[in-house]
Amino acid sequence: MSNCYWHKKLDEESSYLCAFNTPSGRYKFNRMPFGICSASDVAQKMVDDEFSDIPGALAVHDDIIVSGANTEEHDIALEKVLHRARERNIKFNKKKIQLRVTEVKYLGNIVSAKGFTPDPEKIKAIVEMPLPKSKQDLQRPLGMVNYLSQYIPNMSEITAPLRTLLKKDIQWFWHNEHQKALERIKKVLTSSPVLHFYDIDKPVILQVDASQGGLGACLIQEGHPVIYASRSLTNAEQHYAQIEKELLAIVFACERFNQFIYGTQVTVHSDHKPLEAIIAKPLSQAPPRIQRLLIRLQKYHPTVKYVPGKFLFIADTLSRAYLPEEREQQELNEDIEVMVHSMVTAIPASPEKMAELKEETANDETLQQLKQQMVQGWPDRKHEIPQNLATYWNIRHELSEAEGLIFKDHQLVIPTAMRSNMLNLIHESHLGIEKCKARARAILFWPGMSKDIYEKVSKCATCATYRRRNQKEPMIAHPIPERPWQKLGTDLCECKGKNYLVVVDYYSKFIETALLPNKTAGTVIRHLKSIFARHGIPEELVSDNMPFNSKEFDEFAKEWRFKQTTSSPTYAQSNGMSEKAVQTVKRILKKADDPYVGLMEYRNTPVTGMTYSPSQLLMSRTTRTKIPISKELLLPAVPINAQQQLEQRQNQQKQNYDKSTKPLPPLEIGENIHLRQDSIWVPATVSGLAPAPRSYIVTTSDGQQYRRNRRDLLKTNIPPSTIIEQTEDVGEEQPTIIPQPPDLDLQNPPNQG
Repeated sequence: MSNCYWHKKLDEESSYLCAFNTPSGRYKFNRMPFGICSASDVAQKMVDDEFSDIPGALAVHDDIIVSGANTEEHDIALEKVLHRARERNIKFNKKKIQLRVTEVKYLGNIVSAKGFTPDPEKIKAIVEMPLPKSKQDLQRPLGMVNYLSQYIPNMSEITAPLRTLLKKDIQWFWHNEHQKALERIKKVLTSSPVLHFYDIDKPVILQVDASQGGLGACLIQEGHPVIYASRSLTNAEQHYAQIEKELLAIVFACERFNQFIYGTQVTVHSDHKPLEAIIAKPLSQAPPRIQRLLIRLQKYHPTVKYVPGKFLFIADTLSRAYLPEEREQQELNEDIEVMVHSMVTAIPASPEKMAELKEETANDETLQQLKQQMVQGWPDRKHEIPQNLATYWNIRHELSEAEGLIFKDHQLVIPTAMRSNMLNLIHESHLGIEKCKARARAILFWPGMSKDIYEKVSKCATCATYRRRNQKEPMIAHPIPERPWQKLGTDLCECKGKNYLVVVDYYSKFIETALLPNKTAGTVIRHLKSIFARHGIPEELVSDNMPFNSKEFDEFAKEWRFKQTTSSPTYAQSNGMSEKAVQTVKRILKKADDPYVGLMEYRNTPVTGMTYSPSQLLMSRTTRTKIPISKELLLPAVPINAQQQLEQRQNQQKQNYDKSTKPLPPLEIGENIHLRQDSIWVPATVSGLAPAPRSYIVTTSDGQQYRRNRRDLLKTNIPPSTIIEQTEDVGEEQPTIIPQPPDLDLQNPPNQG
């Protein structure tokens, strides 16, 4: 039948399942296409429905044989077949019709009046096997005979003349008796009981192998050969990588035995274990030649099983004693090479750059050694390959060669001499490390490429200068004080053009605030004394640097005997308690008609996540406000489990904060880093460690020293532009002090010293 499958019209639902995309649009088959899994069974049923009721007509797929005991009976059956074909609009292929022949090749056998005999093509690989030219050549056919010995009577007698040649003290020669013994072996291998007819109900095994010069295959059922096949490799195929040759052997076997295995599950025995994984991988991830070969295998259902080569006697013998290549195999090779060539020409590079790549690849000793290893095949163990190829071991089955270039899948392997240039091109747009890696991995490969890209980007001065801020680090929470007013936080803020001093208790969250006429150290000290006079002197006061880092304030701390702790400049969140209190005071000042009432209500409102208010935690009582309250609630009462509630609250806050954080590696003294200033990063060197956690003293290229938190320091391998000498003085950016007109203090403190 001509185009048998196309005789079956698809219903609308099935036609949409057979849709496909093309550059010019989307199309669908309206008739059954070749290659789908069910096509073979559907076609057989269709042909049976059309012709099975005609005596003398036997149809298998698209082949119909018409027979008769004599010419008259034959012609009657043929006429019925032709009439049926005309009625059903079935077309035949005129070129393939054989009319009134006494024997015909059908399903791999010769059908004649004598019955079924093997098709010469099935045994051609054995019958025309080249003569052995050495003891090694002779060992292979004898190994195959030994493998099939259970089906060969008098095997020892048949092979005796040949086995004599294998003795160590016998010099190689080939006489008439050896030729007769070889012919007897060929006859035994190509006839019963060794050779069997194909049985559609028995499982099928394909035994395949590829040597340096040829391919061998055998279809086996229940241990008996059914059909042999072999051919030589073309000049181009001989340069394939070994894994490509082994896959080519599977394609050769499947296409040569197509009429036996199409539409059935087939087990393929191969001595190349990586093929098990290659065939299971997505088609898009395969190298170009392997991809093309896998496409040709898609219409079959092979299951590749690894079998050591010492057990593949038949295929191994046929692959080394092969027949000359055939034109159809040359066409297959041309088809594959066209695809490979299209992949090479699709590389977005100028002819000059492509010529340079090919030249440097040819001059690269390691890549040439790699290319030779790919052609010879990889050994079973890593230690058996040269040391300089060890980095290619894990990807050995993804490598291929095309037109003088080496590819890993579709990625071009860059020769050593051009890798520096490729790094410059990859980072030309100054993308980040991960973006550069992703860009390079899509098109290029060389061992250690990711590490080289990391080094390139991390040492790029331009990227370091304009890099984004470091990620947040896990919170280091202040220890919860043992009692109220033990540890305080303080800060200055501005609201509606006025400056305020804000003081907050780390234990009770109780806030004190004062209106400042100016932000000098003396003014701040005077208001702090007023607050301390009411509540007492704390043990520790946490603040930022200005004006709390002044000499006058330092003397105040010593005189009043409290510890002063300052946060790293530009890292105010280390004094987060004060920053939160500043936000609260600003909201009260902006929203409340009377800020005194707002502050009073805040102090009597329970702390978030707790049952006690700041007033209760500080003074063990609730203060009276404008809101009516019973006398019992105004009585003093010591808070119970307040310390436990504070710890639970802090732990929950830390847990929530740490979800999006990541620790930064610590820095060493003398290490080259970049310091964040005015939204850019400038070179600097670590000069020392500050007392606070994750705080460092750094020196810039102009000799200035700064104290900074780890988040404002970028770990880099880029050296500063000049040699930095360490000095003892630590400079701080001085804020501009704007004098404020006198104004009333919210607390009206006395004028002290």
